[in-house]
Amino acid sequence: MGATDRGSQTIVHQYFEEAVASQWDKRHKDIRPRGIYSGGYLTKVIDSEVTLSPLVVEIGDNDLQISVRTANAYTLKTDNLDSGSIAPATPYIVLRWSYVATPGNYMEIHAVAAALANDIIVGKCKFTGTTLDTVFDYADRTFLNVQNLFLKVEPLEPSELYVRVRAGRIQNTTGYVPIADQKVGPFSVPGGSNSRIDLVYVDTNGIVGILQGDASPTPSAPSYGGRLVLAEVKIVHEDASIPASQITDVRSFITNSTPVVSGIFGSWAARENNKSYLADTDGEVHAYSARVVGQSQQVIGYTGGNNPPTIIREWSESGAVYVTSPVECIKMSVRKGDYWKVTGASTVYWMPVGT
Repeated sequence: MGATDRGSQTIVHQYFEEAVASQWDKRHKDIRPRGIYSGGYLTKVIDSEVTLSPLVVEIGDNDLQISVRTANAYTLKTDNLDSGSIAPATPYIVLRWSYVATPGNYMEIHAVAAALANDIIVGKCKFTGTTLDTVFDYADRTFLNVQNLFLKVEPLEPSELYVRVRAGRIQNTTGYVPIADQKVGPFSVPGGSNSRIDLVYVDTNGIVGILQGDASPTPSAPSYGGRLVLAEVKIVHEDASIPASQITDVRSFITNSTPVVSGIFGSWAARENNKSYLADTDGEVHAYSARVVGQSQQVIGYTGGNNPPTIIREWSESGAVYVTSPVECIKMSVRKGDYWKVTGASTVYWMPVGT
């Protein structure tokens, strides 16, 4: 056994030490995801009463967390709710708990207009006028989310100019890539009175990186550029640490809504006709050539693993002798790592997609 206290250790619980609820409940925090594990459904009794079926739930406040299991269905109405009533103005049924140093510290049940941050939402009562429907809305229910810590970006304790990225994994073209729980940083502090928003992201190889934004009195996040961004981190001038309030969780795979994909295109770049290029990213080639009356022309696009590429992917109309002078053009998709080339064009543009 170790006899030396290295690092001012706090051990919960040591041998022969009494288990105190405030310490025990703190051990539960974030060990099991918060939410309704089973049961907890609503049934109409009358327009002002519903029953809540037996349930199992993990619930807590900012510091502590407990597990609650109810054995019986319970009728909810104005007389026995902790606040609110079954009514159109307070349609949400929520569970709420905070630590109080007393044996009778039970979970509360409220009817509210809007849930608080630590509330567990059971469901929403739907009304037609003042008549309660028999079908309830569970779209906002606090379902058990086993992914809520997956690649989550958090502040460090003690806080500093680093963040913690929890463990997870991604899938790329070769399979699954594990990502270890890690400390990421340091973040640099902007000078003057400026602030900055940096992106914490994961690349296709599972490497966690930081994309630095532009310093400004009113900063905005840089373009995601097709990256899998985990969080936006605001760095304020003279910062010595990064609190949780400056970390915005943007993990698109955590939300139930469909993420809006934007910022995946790069900048247009002019390229030369009849010259091979290696694609550093996925992308598109746009090429055209004005027809010349009395001449035959054809724009052809090639890609492949060889340099120069020889596989024809796109082509314009066959080279006939033209009597009018519109434009010959092609658009061609190119995979990252392939070579590409265009012939017969007067103008060629490359548009990178992603990273």
